[in-house]
Amino acid sequence: MHDKEQTLVEHLTELRERIIKSLIALVIGVFIAVFVSQPIFKYIMEQAKADGVQLIQYTFADTFLTQLRLAIVLGLVLAFPVVLYQIVAFILPALKPEEKRLLYIGLPFATGLFLAGWAFGWFIVVPITKQFFLSIARSVEVVDAITPSNYVKFVLGICNPLGIAFELPLVVLILARIGLVTHQFLSRVRKYAFLALMILAAVLSPPDVISMTIFLVPLYGLYEFSIILARFAAPKNQ
Repeated sequence: MHDKEQTLVEHLTELRERIIKSLIALVIGVFIAVFVSQPIFKYIMEQAKADGVQLIQYTFADTFLTQLRLAIVLGLVLAFPVVLYQIVAFILPALKPEEKRLLYIGLPFATGLFLAGWAFGWFIVVPITKQFFLSIARSVEVVDAITPSNYVKFVLGICNPLGIAFELPLVVLILARIGLVTHQFLSRVRKYAFLALMILAAVLSPPDVISMTIFLVPLYGLYEFSIILARFAAPKNQ
């Protein structure tokens, strides 16, 4: 009885230590991002000006607070690998050796896939979406004036969901390897997945067919790629 109680105490102690390490990583990430975010923020604002958008602020602190929010987001991205590692390391004792190896391999790819989704959003989706909205406004002679806060929110609202969506192949790979999903199941629900991705693309994109298609094509491509991964990642006994 004493051993079981001691084991529980040890688990709680380990959980506390890993939470503390995650919080430290977040603080360090935000601290680094405070310095990194300034040139990034300036670059984002320059891209807006290049399209003829007039940047304005309604309060004295708007630009400062926007830079701070951007730094927090970047800090979360920088700390993400460490936080994810702490979560995985806590649950590793309950996993089989093969499942542990899969997670160790997958951890670096998680950050890479998120950044790939972010890059796709920034270089492809944001310019097309922005031009769509600008063309609508300019067609009725509306002046293009926006606050830095709203512009950064617009960019993050597109890039962050795409970064998360690009994690789909890795998630499916891990679930397939441990036997929770199969490529047969993913193939059977393909039409429902396509409908769900259409709804997601419609929510994330501007209300026009071209922009929605730009969102939908990579998302559905990731789903089909996930089916292929699930086929090769299936446990040998299947």
